[in-house]
Amino acid sequence: MKFYRLLLLFLATSLSATLYGAAQPTSIGDFALLDHQGKFHQLSWYDDQKAVVIYIQGNGCPIARNGALTLKAIRDDFAGQGVEFFMLNPQPQDDRDSIAAEAAEFNYDFPILLDKSQLVAESLGVDRTSEVFVIDPKTLQVLYHGPIDDRLGYEAQKPEAQNHYLRDALTAVLSGTAVAQGAPEAPGCLISFPARDKYQNTTISYADDIAPILMENCVSCHHDGGIAPWSMNDHKMVQGWSRMMKEVLMTRRMPPGQIDTHVGKPIKDVVEITPEELQMLVYWIDAGAPMGEGEKDPLPELTFSDSLFALGEPDLIYSVPAQSIPATGLIDYRYVPVELNLDEDVWIKAIEFAPGDRKVLHHVIAYLQSPADKSAGGRDEGDGRDDSIGGFAPGRQADVFRDNSGRLIRKGSNLLLQMHYTTSGKETVDETTVGIYLHDKPPKYVMSGGVAGQRRFMVPPHAKEHELEGEMLIEHDAYLYGMTPHMHFRGRYMSYSAEYPDGTSELLLSVPKYNFNWQFSYDLEEPLLLPAGTRLVARGAMDNSAQNPFNPNPEVPVVFGLQTKHEMFFGFNTLRYVGDTPESLGASKIPDKESVSGS
Repeated sequence: MKFYRLLLLFLATSLSATLYGAAQPTSIGDFALLDHQGKFHQLSWYDDQKAVVIYIQGNGCPIARNGALTLKAIRDDFAGQGVEFFMLNPQPQDDRDSIAAEAAEFNYDFPILLDKSQLVAESLGVDRTSEVFVIDPKTLQVLYHGPIDDRLGYEAQKPEAQNHYLRDALTAVLSGTAVAQGAPEAPGCLISFPARDKYQNTTISYADDIAPILMENCVSCHHDGGIAPWSMNDHKMVQGWSRMMKEVLMTRRMPPGQIDTHVGKPIKDVVEITPEELQMLVYWIDAGAPMGEGEKDPLPELTFSDSLFALGEPDLIYSVPAQSIPATGLIDYRYVPVELNLDEDVWIKAIEFAPGDRKVLHHVIAYLQSPADKSAGGRDEGDGRDDSIGGFAPGRQADVFRDNSGRLIRKGSNLLLQMHYTTSGKETVDETTVGIYLHDKPPKYVMSGGVAGQRRFMVPPHAKEHELEGEMLIEHDAYLYGMTPHMHFRGRYMSYSAEYPDGTSELLLSVPKYNFNWQFSYDLEEPLLLPAGTRLVARGAMDNSAQNPFNPNPEVPVVFGLQTKHEMFFGFNTLRYVGDTPESLGASKIPDKESVSGS
């Protein structure tokens, strides 16, 4: 019987290819999008699957709505066989809220990818809703493009389909045979592409359109002496890197530290490329990244401060012991003590780190050690129990305590720096410097720190989405100022929520794609009052699979630990408790800062 089933399958596949021809599959570039629930998806991440199916959805289209029922049945029939199903909405008139409402009304239980720039749809050659694409996630080849079947038409439908194009295509993929091509067009609703149509007849100016986007979002890192690997010194340099720019934009690797701005509280200084800016950049790059004749290049005229510290001259400056960094290899975290040598209590208003070698210093977390515990070995180094007062990471701003607040450093205290280095291809020595800025007099408020974390966990081998959760109980009324997610190589995403004593809850921050290379601190535009009894909850997931390009070894389980071969799950936060004042801490008198010296 098995032989006859295989024979029938072969004949059916051959007949299908005969009926609607065969064609060479086309390739598309990798891309990443959020879905209507704010979850991050990247096409290449599904390369452990045999096929990815993308169905073009559009609000209000009756054919797309009707076809979704058939799509569900096909998904259920192919469950567990290595096929991932998505919808994709590129309609310019639909927004995230209306798409979510449509999904709820029609019971769509697929992730609906939000193609706000329409660039993914353009790369696929989308023309109408209800079109289906079958993609090989390993090769990024489009194996099939057409309708689900021939049941639906314009204002008409058959009782049953005679041709099951999508089922046949998936059957061919799973059996390792060629997918029949030449299927008819899908009978969906036409989709407008206003930006594409506009720029077909409009010249994009490098000087007037492109350079301002780069100066606003990119050049602060991409300049000589900056943290980026290449500098946007002029048009020629940008043009040479333009194809790479498109790749990192389409996969959302750049700009770094992206958050889901559709949800949560407003965050200060968010770097975000808008869909309109992304369209303009990609159209310009696809046209060869030209500079128009007679255009003046504004990039060479940019100047950057060579000051060691962005906040100006610190009151106290400390040199971190020089760290020798090899040319290649993985480097464990280093825990480096810094003697503050304070003989008086001080109130600090800011702390900033000046890296000695930006190409190798990945991040610093500064823990404050009290006079009672000066030794690095006296506590669990860097495990989230110590008091973090600031840090450094590429792209992260200096830590400034707002609203006339500060942190108290008792005399005799030290810093313990968790320092992480990456290699750059040549040996180097990093000599980082710490700058501390003091209040002239005690501040009005006391700033504190905390962590919603999880220390007891085990991430199984090959787990693609191992969920974790940690919480911090707010015991007294407090104002939340900022949040800093921290995981290692397997961190996938993290969010913060406030669960209030009255039973309500609120999503504060969502980082859909956590990236260990960018340890950002997200400061609220306005501090948020957390009443006593509030639970501040961090929720996230670890990716211990081979699809995670940062994963050192997907074959082994991962537990909590200090080094990057282990994992951490910490939602650090910055807050101040109502009622905490210098007087309440018995520290309302401080010496003149001119009498305090660092070394």
